[in-house]
Amino acid sequence: MAAMSDAKKASEAELVRQMAVKLRQDIGVLERFRNSGVPKNFLDFCHIRAHHNNIQGLVFVIQDKMAPVLDLLPDNMSDWIVTAKMKALSLFVEISRGFVGDPPLTLTGSLTARDVLSNEQKNFSEAHDFFNKILMEQALDDRTADRLVNTLTLIEETIAIIEQLLSKSVNYLDEF
Repeated sequence: MAAMSDAKKASEAELVRQMAVKLRQDIGVLERFRNSGVPKNFLDFCHIRAHHNNIQGLVFVIQDKMAPVLDLLPDNMSDWIVTAKMKALSLFVEISRGFVGDPPLTLTGSLTARDVLSNEQKNFSEAHDFFNKILMEQALDDRTADRLVNTLTLIEETIAIIEQLLSKSVNYLDEF
């Protein structure tokens, strides 16, 4: 593959900076969701989940696009992206823990509850693995490490609650 021209490289670096600004704004929205209390219903939670998924997608795109232009970005950009991803995930975990801790009937008694809960269990298991990986691989200051451990604890609590809800959820028939 041919090397990127200087103009193209500068353009890509500017795009990454703009996406980083968008990421900061989106995390601010997620923070406002968290500060507004537990989602009132399943649709509100789905809206917040979709917002969080968009943030994770934006992080992925930024990480992908910044590699070839890293020399034109701030020195701490890679660390900032990982920190932003952890912050977004931490905020979402706090929201989710509150929601599944006192779930609405649509999350526990509907025929689709098992699918929703299984999906959330999978998502939180992946989040748990991500946080464990960060704890093991990164050199973290005490404050950041403490925040990660607190988030890991919330993830573990959330997984335990989801497992309880799964054990009580409606089992649908596979065959008639």
